[in-house]
Amino acid sequence: MNESGIYPIVITRAWNENQKDLVDPLDANELITEKTDAYEIRRLPYKRTLRDKLSKYPALKVLQKALTLKEMIFSNYFLSSLPYLNFYTEARSIIEQEDIKAVIASGRPFQSFFIGHTLKKEFDLLWIPDYRDEWTTHKHIEEQGAMHKLINKLERKSELKWTSNADFFISVSQDWVKIINELIKKEGKVVYNGYNQLETSPKRATDPDVLTITYAGTLYPSQDISILINACKKLINNGEKINVRFIGTNMMSAETDRATKLTKGYESNFEFIDRLPKSELEPYLFSSDVLYLTSFEKIKGWFPVKLFEYYASGVPLLLCPSDDSSMEEFITITNCGVVANDINECESVLSNWIEKKKNAGEITFDRNIEKGSFYSRKNQTKLLAEFILEGIKDDSKSLL
Repeated sequence: MNESGIYPIVITRAWNENQKDLVDPLDANELITEKTDAYEIRRLPYKRTLRDKLSKYPALKVLQKALTLKEMIFSNYFLSSLPYLNFYTEARSIIEQEDIKAVIASGRPFQSFFIGHTLKKEFDLLWIPDYRDEWTTHKHIEEQGAMHKLINKLERKSELKWTSNADFFISVSQDWVKIINELIKKEGKVVYNGYNQLETSPKRATDPDVLTITYAGTLYPSQDISILINACKKLINNGEKINVRFIGTNMMSAETDRATKLTKGYESNFEFIDRLPKSELEPYLFSSDVLYLTSFEKIKGWFPVKLFEYYASGVPLLLCPSDDSSMEEFITITNCGVVANDINECESVLSNWIEKKKNAGEITFDRNIEKGSFYSRKNQTKLLAEFILEGIKDDSKSLL
């Protein structure tokens, strides 16, 4: 951002290195400020709510749910109901002391938009809601109960109110920009999550006798993993050596159960590994022949962060089944992998790759680096800076 004439000040919360959730022990929980000539980061202490503390006690789950419901309702009306109210007070203090011209609040949690909306009213800044996900326009897969529908109705009103004074919004795909625009009637701009370019491409080290496939990240009920699993089982039955690794699926136990049932009888070919810090995950990516993606049923425009992390690794991608949207378009444009939509297609792709690996030692693609560089975080940051500077009509301003 600084290279484009913007000095960003980032407000976030204090996290321990490799902390996975809100209830992990906090080794250090005080204000930490990192300030350089190019940026400033303020990591604020987090005061655990009673709801968070109760998550350690399964017997009190009903009370925890009641407190969650209370927060979900009252946060639509009162800033004081936000567990991260100190974000607002810190931002307000900075704006009063510094020459701040623009504020971005990133969701989720979308209640952060309440903070951006309030700061816009108080200081007349350039106000940009950042939709990393859709909010109330999200196409929910599962049927929702009456209470969820009530909460969604309250949040729809909040979304419209908190974005009513926004100058424009940003999101991660053109599909989502269009959908959100239809609701809030504000101009939207696309800023992809993107990837960090590697200075050097690490040497891939794969087992020469085994096709290794890796999926990294949470599994959701809307993802059809049965196509890949069944295609692999057919090839294994034909004598092929395949190892499929699911990393991080422990974040949703029901989905781990679903996957283990699908792979019953083939336990030696399918691994389930707990969520890993990025530094420990990368060796798994680089020791893979194929990195696996799957679409989210009925959801268009979804650009999972793992898509870009996969791309940065240089390992070929397999999208199965296709989303008929953003993910397939990315793979096609950058020529970094293959799409399969049913068991036969998937089996054929994997069979071809097995033969290619036997003959050439590894699976490679002549990737379109020029097209791929558009999605780099450096380029996406440059685009974001251009949007901001156009909004404030100045050459050098501070961003919060």
